[in-house]
Amino acid sequence: MPPTTKLMEDAKESSYGFVYGVSGPVVTAEKMAGSAMYELVRVGHSELVGEIIRLEGDYATIQVYEDTSAVAIGDPVLRTGKPLSVELGPGIMG
Repeated sequence: MPPTTKLMEDAKESSYGFVYGVSGPVVTAEKMAGSAMYELVRVGHSELVGEIIRLEGDYATIQVYEDTSAVAIGDPVLRTGKPLSVELGPGIMG
């Protein structure tokens, strides 16, 4: 494998953490060092929308905004590096 490909694989791997625990809509993930508060994350194989609400060492507490019944320990958590945002339409803006 050429060095650039190896570096790309390492970078891709480091953008993932793993589910450590699930309690209703709250998920705890490990290997999340380098994440930021209020960062948008994608949880599980279905890439559910979540937001980091607590960071402690290598662990992140995530509020998931979709049904977490299919999320299991060991599932991937994708770090996006972006804040959670929504697009507002004219009806909401006034």
